[in-house]
Amino acid sequence: MNGVDLARRATAEPLLRLLAHGFATEYHRRPEAVWRAPYAFRLTAPAAPPPTGTAPRAGGIAAANWHVAAAVAPRDDGMLRCGSLHHPAETAELPLTGPAGRAPGWAARPYAALRALAAAGVGRGGADLQLNATLPDAVGLSAAEPLECATALAVASVHADRGGCPPARAQLARLLAAAVPGDDALRRAVLFARSGQLLAPDGSSRPLRSPDGGPPPSLLLVTARLATGGPTATATALATAVHDALRAGAWSASWPGLRPGRSVLLAMPPGRRAAVRSAVADACRRGDLPVPRFLRITVADAARRED
Repeated sequence: MNGVDLARRATAEPLLRLLAHGFATEYHRRPEAVWRAPYAFRLTAPAAPPPTGTAPRAGGIAAANWHVAAAVAPRDDGMLRCGSLHHPAETAELPLTGPAGRAPGWAARPYAALRALAAAGVGRGGADLQLNATLPDAVGLSAAEPLECATALAVASVHADRGGCPPARAQLARLLAAAVPGDDALRRAVLFARSGQLLAPDGSSRPLRSPDGGPPPSLLLVTARLATGGPTATATALATAVHDALRAGAWSASWPGLRPGRSVLLAMPPGRRAAVRSAVADACRRGDLPVPRFLRITVADAARRED
């Protein structure tokens, strides 16, 4: 299905339709592929939340039901022309071989990923590219790894459509790890995740299960809004909110990324979600913290082509 069909298809996700339409508007031609790649996260199961300022214990990684997307059409002049729905005034035209061009900040890592592909003989002809991320940075899920993967998969696929040989996902993961410093574990989740499964550090997977053997846990990502008292007051109020969430029935609380931040991922019995959410909101109000952002998370599949 071509990009115009995706843009006009009533059953397609609205943001994917918007991306396909934005591509056609920006480049005056239709995208030949649209790819989506999930945000990824870590899920640990400590008996209590990690002490403030420490990293969580090692655990599984998974893909979320929220995604970034890339629309692409190939070129044959060795140039990358890239844009973003979030940065409409910062389009750039950059060479994929030879001396690197100066990319806007939001495009630096996708550009590095495509230069690595070009150096490996994939997509050297270039591409027109339009990107979109569905979540703001404040929620605490990294957009960098899914954007790199979506970009690389999209460009490799359209050149393969013209007779090229796209790299396998394992090879793509190695290329990206060598070329673009980032979180390799999250990249593995973006590329290889399976719905309802956690990936272990050794590459094996296991179903996401509840400690009591019941239905899979409900996951709730809580993102604190900054308190008037600054970062210390925010961290204190968030710690109190996590404590109250555990008392209200949450099984665990963990950082979704490598380092502590303003977001905590809570796992709980599905029937306790409303109580946990209420406990967190009440704790934040008592701590003079605005009610946090709540985002429901389910464990989803890896990146895929949408068109």
